[in-house]
Amino acid sequence: MANDEAGAVRIYAAGKGGDDPGPGGWSALLAYGDHRKTLSGGAAETTAERMALTATVEALESLKRPVRVHLYSDSEHLRAALDGRGSDDLLPRLRTCAARHRITWRAAEDPAAHAQLAELADLATAARPAGRPAAPPEDDECRHGMTKAYCADCRQLDAGVLPTGYRTRGGSAYHNDADCYWLRRGQQRQERMGRDTHEIVRIAWASVIPGELEPCEHCCTTEWLKRHRR
Repeated sequence: MANDEAGAVRIYAAGKGGDDPGPGGWSALLAYGDHRKTLSGGAAETTAERMALTATVEALESLKRPVRVHLYSDSEHLRAALDGRGSDDLLPRLRTCAARHRITWRAAEDPAAHAQLAELADLATAARPAGRPAAPPEDDECRHGMTKAYCADCRQLDAGVLPTGYRTRGGSAYHNDADCYWLRRGQQRQERMGRDTHEIVRIAWASVIPGELEPCEHCCTTEWLKRHRR
């Protein structure tokens, strides 16, 4: 047994993460005689099982030539993978590198191995990214996570519309020009009908809820902008 141990590379592999995908870390120790090499890393969206596989793959791939390996881990997922069971997309990579070596599974219940794996688990925990990455925006979302049409920072101006314009309170049109013919005519029409006229107020197009106001067909056109050099 002593000769068997002396001629083999001992690999201890540990992974940390939750049951659901989230930040996770992995660590591995390779030991041969008096030589020690520690590897570690992490991923933003992963599981503890996948991290244990990653630790083993990274350790095996770091070996320069085929050797005998005694593998220590408390991951049953890893043990099943080595037996050819499972569907993780890391399995082909694991099996490729495992085929180069003669691997023997070692029980992690051994006190020394258990202590070593506990130390590696702490290292794997420290290797986890700080938090989840920002979710990639959907096709109609901006970088602020809002629908582009509703984001004051990211929504684009309609053709012919100035960033700031005018409306009457209760009106349904957006005007580039406070003196727009149709805006003033609407006010006059209200007066002739004996109705109260609404105040003309300044407004930013970015603050207009989509569908709330329609650009005025008289003063909100590209031709009007060119004519008035806006």
